[in-house]
Amino acid sequence: MKWFAIIAVCLAVVLYGLNILNRDEVELEQREDGLYYKTGAETAFTGDGLVYHPNGQKMQQGKIEAGKQTGAWKSWHPNGNLEWEGNYIDGKKEGVWTRYDGEGTKTKESSWEEGVEQIMFELKPANPAESPAAAPAAKTEQKQNE
Repeated sequence: MKWFAIIAVCLAVVLYGLNILNRDEVELEQREDGLYYKTGAETAFTGDGLVYHPNGQKMQQGKIEAGKQTGAWKSWHPNGNLEWEGNYIDGKKEGVWTRYDGEGTKTKESSWEEGVEQIMFELKPANPAESPAAAPAAKTEQKQNE
């Protein structure tokens, strides 16, 4: 009976370890046409886009349809704090995109329309003596989708 318990515990540990290693990750590549494909596939990928940093922390997450990013996307710093967030429509940035520094402070906000940056504000941390409304902002010209 003792051996049965030892074997059962060992089997549980092995199965748990295999489950952690099997994250349902798909190897994707972005090709010259700008679309995402499973490595070696001929048709564009549709499914969850999930990428990890080498340290195991989540790096990016969103959806891909017919090889193009779509809907809400987020990216995280290696320390696990949010780096940026925004939306894609048909593979192009759309709406408000927000960037954060490694400590989680909002540093940039920009508005996108059909993959072209319309307006961008660099947000600087306000001096504690200043009011939050006094934080300087810098405007930039239109830029193509990164």
